[in-house]
Amino acid sequence: MELAEWQKIKEIFNAAIDLPESERAKILESCDKDLRREVEKLIQANDEAEDFIVEPALVDIGLIEDNEIDLYIGKQIDTYKILKEIGHGGMGTVYLATRADESFDKKVAIKLIKRGMDTSSVLKRFVMERQILARLEHPNIALLLDGGTTTDGLPYFVMEYVEGLPVTKFCDLHQFSIEERLALFQSICYAVAYAHQNLVVHRDLKPSNILVTEDGSAKLLDFGIAKLLNPDWSVNTAEATATMFRAMTPEYASPEQLRGLPITTASDVYSLGIVLYELLTGTRPFKFESHQPEEVAKIVLTDEPIKPSSVVFSPLSFVFSPSSVELNQTTLPYTQRTKVKGQKTKNEGQSPKSKLQNLKSLKGDLDNIILKALRKEPQRRYLSVQEFSEDIRRHLAGLPVTATADTASYRFNKFVKRHRVGVLASLFVTLILLSATIITTWQAIVARREQAKAEMRFNQVRELANIVLFDYHDKIKELPGTVELREKLVTDALKYLNNLTQESDGDISLQRDLVKAFDKVGEVQFGLSNGNLGNSSGALESYRKALTIAEKVTQDKNATDEDFLSLANTYTSIGGIMGETGDIKNDILMKQRAVSILEKMIAAKPENTELQNNLAKVYWYLGTPLTIIGDDENAKENFQKAGKIYEQLAQKEPQNLKHQRNIALTYKYLSRLLTRQHKFTESMEFARKALEIDKSRAVYLPNETQVQYDVSADYSEIGDCLAEMENLAEAAENFDKVLSIRETLAEKDPKNAYFRDTLTETYYRLSIVWTKLGKPLKAIEFADKAITGLEISIKTDSTDVFNQLRMAQYNTSLGNAYLTLALAKNQSVERKSEHLKNAYTFLQESSELWKKLQSKNAVPKFNEREIQQTAEQLAECEQAISSLEL
Repeated sequence: MELAEWQKIKEIFNAAIDLPESERAKILESCDKDLRREVEKLIQANDEAEDFIVEPALVDIGLIEDNEIDLYIGKQIDTYKILKEIGHGGMGTVYLATRADESFDKKVAIKLIKRGMDTSSVLKRFVMERQILARLEHPNIALLLDGGTTTDGLPYFVMEYVEGLPVTKFCDLHQFSIEERLALFQSICYAVAYAHQNLVVHRDLKPSNILVTEDGSAKLLDFGIAKLLNPDWSVNTAEATATMFRAMTPEYASPEQLRGLPITTASDVYSLGIVLYELLTGTRPFKFESHQPEEVAKIVLTDEPIKPSSVVFSPLSFVFSPSSVELNQTTLPYTQRTKVKGQKTKNEGQSPKSKLQNLKSLKGDLDNIILKALRKEPQRRYLSVQEFSEDIRRHLAGLPVTATADTASYRFNKFVKRHRVGVLASLFVTLILLSATIITTWQAIVARREQAKAEMRFNQVRELANIVLFDYHDKIKELPGTVELREKLVTDALKYLNNLTQESDGDISLQRDLVKAFDKVGEVQFGLSNGNLGNSSGALESYRKALTIAEKVTQDKNATDEDFLSLANTYTSIGGIMGETGDIKNDILMKQRAVSILEKMIAAKPENTELQNNLAKVYWYLGTPLTIIGDDENAKENFQKAGKIYEQLAQKEPQNLKHQRNIALTYKYLSRLLTRQHKFTESMEFARKALEIDKSRAVYLPNETQVQYDVSADYSEIGDCLAEMENLAEAAENFDKVLSIRETLAEKDPKNAYFRDTLTETYYRLSIVWTKLGKPLKAIEFADKAITGLEISIKTDSTDVFNQLRMAQYNTSLGNAYLTLALAKNQSVERKSEHLKNAYTFLQESSELWKKLQSKNAVPKFNEREIQQTAEQLAECEQAISSLEL
């Protein structure tokens, strides 16, 4: 069948399928006879389809071939080249792909609707999945990277490619113990709980949707039939859900799903219970003679699950996962397993008898935990995934669990198991006391001394880690050449804190230290201040780790104001990194979350200066991305809010130079905004106020690089304003002052990416000014230096979109300098031709880069004039080349 003919059939089918029969007949009567016949066959197949459909009706009636979708393999979708199919279901297919433009070497997974399934309801379902993934950012959930529509109208989205095994296969292959399986399962619970917090219910949790990578990290996949508890976009979720062909997996579906009742987070709790049952026993809680949906539903709705500890044991029962589709080494008895990558496997050589003992160890708490999750009535299950996970944590820690009746004997038994050695020692001591009271007293004294020593060592290590993080690090922060040393200090301190966390069970104060430590690591890697290594991707990872812990800490009943302040600061830092990589929307969103937290805290404590200072900082940071999207009024409002708070704080604490610096920073950004609006008088006034403040600070802090850099930034803002006013000679004088300071800073601290980048910006500004002053040779020299320095930054961090923007600007500047040189008088034909050729090369490269950035919506509003200037200069260059050739 030709593609055009199929497209016509699809249009008629989509128009007719939801209409009453009388109106449907009118549409069909107006069709060509052959088309009408095919559409009628398609409607009949749709009407007769069963609830649990695997393949589209179009395949069933022969309109399209099942393997027709393979036509995409080897082809290109947008900037992605399809390598192979890695999975498919009733509605869509997942492909392994890579970037076709080779801008970076990373594999991705692309999900695409099958041809024949692109009805209106399925398209809505697909859009919903894409929207759901876009709102979920968690280390244990596969990340949405991109999305779009193919040339033939099929929507797709690009996900993080997860190379791993289903959780059951992974645990079997590595011969995980029950405790290790439970620990891994907890990380899965964290991901599901995060989805629930974002009002998303997965509805299809099963081992094949939970992959574990080689490093042991679990990743949650496939939100294709997920449900939003509170939809907030225009997709009609009720209709999409009702017409999704119930594309769930019956064996893992909850009773309410099978009955078609309303779905809540309790449904995911049930499915997780099935997964945990299979993970610990190697089988599922219900026995099915076949896997027909009707039989599965009948058994799940009527039968009670088999108690996990009562599963009949066989040499394969613990290691064979029913979800496996082939027999490989994971289906062999433990004694026949091969080692993984040459390493000794866990539990290697254990006999079937020891495996039977492993299953019997499920008796008691684990039986009760799993069976509570599998209760048929949603209200009798765990109220949340967090509660489910907490019971597992308590079991692993030897504490009483909520799933078991809380009797005195039960608590006593748990205490004995938790402190077996202590209880036995107590009995022994009691006997000894009858005959040797003096000896036992001495032993008690020794035990107390050892415990005191252990606690003292614990506190000493923790204190040392904090001293390194917050004393040593902060004292050398402003010294030149210390970026690498700072990175080593914070990573070493973080290592100690991580080790201490493993020794202390759920110590919230240690969790607080970890949040601060990860924030410090992120700050050194790519902080919002002026001393970092230029590693934005590494910083984003560190900040996200801090965010995961900070969110957990703020949910604790003992959470303090400081915990919420840390959470707000982490949101701000993540937003800043996202802005650097071009994700301006999420940059603004993260900072708005921080503002919301801080404004609520200040409403309760209006006189708290620390909260006021932090709120002002976030207002200031929020102003920057608002200027990028062209929202100058809101940007100005945020800068003014920040400035007002800083001025009030400075009045209260006039000796605090940090307040003075923050006032100057706010003035600088207001100056920049006003320059872009051509309000030069006001702009110059703010820039000179900032310079006056920073020069005063420099008197008190003559050796601090921060102060020196701040002074250079003031001169730069003044120079920008003068250049826009066409006062070029005075602008050049100010940029020369900037250059002198920044070259010194970069020379003293060559690893500092921030100093290198701001130096290249100074070269760029000087190249523009010298071109306008009629000194193109000098302009070419500065533009070359700017590009050379920027190439180092791009090589260090290719994800920074602003580096790409700067490269477009720098190429335009260099091309314009060559064009000016070519058009100067007294140029020979050969030299003029050479200069025009160079001008064309750089201007053309800049033009292509601008187009690429525009296609990604990564060009700020205030850069649009530069795009026009590049086009005008390129046209002038082409005209000059044509004239020369004539």
